[in-house]
Amino acid sequence: MHKEYRHQTFNEQIPLNNIFADETVHFKNQAAYTAFYNELKYNTQKNKSTTLLLKDAMIWLPVIDRILAQYKIPSDFKYVAMIESNFKNVVSSKDAVGFWQLKENTARELGLEINNEVDQRLDPIKSTHAACKFFKQAYKQFDSWTVSAAAYNRGIAGIQKAFAKQEKTDYYDLSLNAETSKYLYKILAAKDLVEHPSKYGLKLYRWQKEPVRTIKVTSDISDLQLFAKNQGTTYYILQLYNPWILSNTLTIKKDGASYVIELPYPRATVKKDSVSTDK
Repeated sequence: MHKEYRHQTFNEQIPLNNIFADETVHFKNQAAYTAFYNELKYNTQKNKSTTLLLKDAMIWLPVIDRILAQYKIPSDFKYVAMIESNFKNVVSSKDAVGFWQLKENTARELGLEINNEVDQRLDPIKSTHAACKFFKQAYKQFDSWTVSAAAYNRGIAGIQKAFAKQEKTDYYDLSLNAETSKYLYKILAAKDLVEHPSKYGLKLYRWQKEPVRTIKVTSDISDLQLFAKNQGTTYYILQLYNPWILSNTLTIKKDGASYVIELPYPRATVKKDSVSTDK
């Protein structure tokens, strides 16, 4: 049995327990509840930045959701990207990169390409596919989606060692570092903010990802500035829409390999079709 705690503030707004991927996340102590509350407080007291965050959430959550569905991963995992990066291609102090904050070795293990020309951690679509592979591996190990989410922060091996060293079988009985201990509650706070914005005096608008045209590249490009010009755009725009491209060249390093470059439609020919999520 898990005793649940209720914070004194937001008493009527925050439920006693929450569901993540059809599993109950328990608030076994006051620290867990405080982590949940503080995340909500942080997001709801910064109105301007929260508005921008919710705008990006409306753009990217449906895109990520479609990819999760391809891997049969619960939709709630889309909120992991939200708490990791706020849907920004940021670089952390620990050299984790992109929407999913992947470190280089982990990214390579999950099939992403990183070299002096490209860093696919900066590709929101490719990196989401990589994150899905991690979640599948974690679920195979723990048979729990909540523990799999926590493992995204601590690592599969880190959670395994905690179970073994502390001789526990219940995740909520583990003594973990502060960041991992708060991780599930931060995800739940993001979920509650997006799914029940009116509780916090917020409103969601129907933002959508801008339609783009895609160009499949199957041979080397020696000058991306010239390539961009031939496509009727600029190198600056090419980099803006493809932040994973790091240099002015693009080399196909394996037979049969390819890249997909996204560019905006000319204004007179914008199409309604959404961007593909199956690169």
